[in-house]
Amino acid sequence: MLLFDREEIGHFSEMDLAHVLEAGGWDAILPQSLTDNQLVCLTDQFRAILWGEGSRGPDGSPNAAIAMAMLLLAKARDSEFAEGVDFDTESDMDLLREILMVLSVAADRELVSRLLKRPSDQKDLSVLTGIEALVMQHDGTSPMTSASATSHPPAGA
Repeated sequence: MLLFDREEIGHFSEMDLAHVLEAGGWDAILPQSLTDNQLVCLTDQFRAILWGEGSRGPDGSPNAAIAMAMLLLAKARDSEFAEGVDFDTESDMDLLREILMVLSVAADRELVSRLLKRPSDQKDLSVLTGIEALVMQHDGTSPMTSASATSHPPAGA
């Protein structure tokens, strides 16, 4: 049976994620770009959060999973993270949970692809595209609505 010892894997913290982002940009923090240890830690963190086990590492430091979800949410909304992301409604918390689920599935798929030495299909299933679609649905916007409103004048105009 395949087993991982959490203590041997280490911890992937919010600060570690910030360093990855600074060094490599947005693509570097996506599951397919992470190291094996970072990916295993992240997969464990997503499961812990989604199962209600908490969002902190063994040393009490914040996990990378929540930070990743918040950063990608800010990117999908095309806003500066420094402005903050306000979660004041149940709907906002539902959106964050959905983003965590999308990221969890992406991380799980990448981990299994690596374990089985199969090619990753992440190029076909863009994590950012999925998150952007969730945000647009949540915010009541649509790429078709936005595009058609700006690129096609009404009939008879």
